[in-house]
Amino acid sequence: MGPENSGGPVVAYLDGQPVEIGQDLPEITPDYSAGGVSAADAAEAMATASKAWADVSITMEVAAEGLRAFMYSMELGMAVHLARIFEPDLARRYIRTKKKRTRKKYEKRIMAWFREVLG
Repeated sequence: MGPENSGGPVVAYLDGQPVEIGQDLPEITPDYSAGGVSAADAAEAMATASKAWADVSITMEVAAEGLRAFMYSMELGMAVHLARIFEPDLARRYIRTKKKRTRKKYEKRIMAWFREVLG
């Protein structure tokens, strides 16, 4: 997620496809002599605004997934660091193992211990 280039709009990638954010919203200038904004102009403006809002919501979903993964990795790092001090055998098995399945097993154990300790 981010700008595709330094001068362009923000682009979020969802399933490998770019979703461009930063469409200009139309200006509604009421013609007070004619009684205000026509229904057709208001409907067109609403359609453009709803499309822009859909793009923003997709970008927020992508950003939330990235933020969630980042926060989990920070929590795991803190848990492993504390496990080195208080549960050295568990931390050593997690750090030294090379198999993904075994490492995941010890990751779950360390996170369960960490959440139990911090409550």
